[in-house]
Amino acid sequence: MNYNQKLVRFSFLSILLFLILSSGNLFSQETYGEKLLKMNQFKTAKAYFTNQLKTTPNNVKLLYLLGETYYNLENSDSAHFFFLKGISIDPNDYYCNIGIAKILFDKSNPDEAKKIIDRIKTLSKYKDVNVLAAIADACISSKNKHFELAIENLEKAKEIDKTKPVIHIVSGDMNSMKANLGDAANDYERAFYYDKNCVEAYYKLGKIYITARNYDESVKAFENALKVDSAYIPVWRDLAELYYSYGYYQKASDAFSKYIQLTEPDLNDHIRYATILFFNKEYAKSLTETSNALQIDSKNFVMKRLNAYNLFETKDFSKSLVSINDYFKSTNETKYIATDYEYYGKILSKNNQDSLAIIAFEKTINMDSTKKSLYENIGASYDKLKKFDKSVIAYEILISSKANPFSSEYFLLGKSSYFYGGSFVNASDSTKKYQYLQKADSSFSKVTELSPNSYLGYFWKARVNALLDPETETGIAKPWYEKVISILETTPDKNKKELLESYQYLGYFYYLKKENEISKTYWNKILAIDPTDKKALEAIKGMK
Repeated sequence: MNYNQKLVRFSFLSILLFLILSSGNLFSQETYGEKLLKMNQFKTAKAYFTNQLKTTPNNVKLLYLLGETYYNLENSDSAHFFFLKGISIDPNDYYCNIGIAKILFDKSNPDEAKKIIDRIKTLSKYKDVNVLAAIADACISSKNKHFELAIENLEKAKEIDKTKPVIHIVSGDMNSMKANLGDAANDYERAFYYDKNCVEAYYKLGKIYITARNYDESVKAFENALKVDSAYIPVWRDLAELYYSYGYYQKASDAFSKYIQLTEPDLNDHIRYATILFFNKEYAKSLTETSNALQIDSKNFVMKRLNAYNLFETKDFSKSLVSINDYFKSTNETKYIATDYEYYGKILSKNNQDSLAIIAFEKTINMDSTKKSLYENIGASYDKLKKFDKSVIAYEILISSKANPFSSEYFLLGKSSYFYGGSFVNASDSTKKYQYLQKADSSFSKVTELSPNSYLGYFWKARVNALLDPETETGIAKPWYEKVISILETTPDKNKKELLESYQYLGYFYYLKKENEISKTYWNKILAIDPTDKKALEAIKGMK
């Protein structure tokens, strides 16, 4: 995004936020900016306050708010500059002086800071609750905390008017920092008890419940915050994170989408959104976010990784290979994870590099022993390479690693055993041929056991037995082809190829038995499906 695009984006976002945050009320410019600060939208707030100061350069409150913004952006020098500028216009401004005191706390100069605070309290006659709360906040938000001084000022504020939510917000923040979660929760509850529209209190209560790992209460608090203000930006992000941590990826995606619409996303936002979208299987959207992130930081290895994953999932296999090769070349090996090799194997296989794919899958399993399901991928790659003896081994390991293997896994083992057994043509190899065909037969028997209503297990058992009886002398394949027919004739328009093969076997079997009328029945069934079938036509002609 170039400078002009960013400027247009910021202008549009500022207008949008102003309209949303106003919510039917005409907020002052300062209040709008203060709300941005409360929502931690520091970059947007900085641009906003800077723009406002162009027209009112001596507005002390704007100078203070811009100083606070810089302080939150961890730029103390700029914060100090704007606080001092405010003081140069109004030496007795409470808040700019409190800002200077906070910076003095940071610089381990508490005595000077306390002198400023005492002076401000005197000027306010110890009766301004907002000033006392701001002092307490400075004491706890500085790098060097002064909790006792904060408590002193909060207690004084409560004596004046305990119904002011700001007192309890600051107290809650302090207790949260001290890991007094119960006390912090009580503070925030008091804040919205005195002001039912205190969105900040609902939001911070939700964060407390996240820390306490109370999912239901945290969601409830966030939802209450959104009822007060549906555009309170940080709620959407934290709600998305909460949903994500509990595996509710669709809810996380929806919440983060709203967050992205309301804010100027930074690199971390793109990274998080891309991750959430990926786990919600919204791969095309995730790919957009990884691209956005890589435009900001082209060397970000996490986004390079996810970019390759997304390209694979969106079936752009050639680009995914280029992308994952770039990831491996540009990323330190210590950052590789097992899933990298898993995707690498899948990508290589889709690019017909199965020998390398097998190595990648084996590397994955070596790194993560829970990934034994990848033996199915290893077996599939060996199948593509026509190395059926090795695919048999892979499928056997796959099945042995499971307490309750699927019928589909026995089916894969059966097919590879069938093809490997069928590859032996010399008499000297008859023992191996029989061994593997028996393995195939046993595997397909498990398929029929686990999936008795499917024709597949019976059909392939028929094929195995046909190979074991190549001259059709014993007809050991007959009962299995008959079973196939009984299943497939209920839907004759489906699986015609398998049905035709079954009819052909039985037609030939009865022909050899010289039971021509029965044989003709099956050849005619073939012609009913395909009147041009040459084998059926020749068979009937030969029996006249």
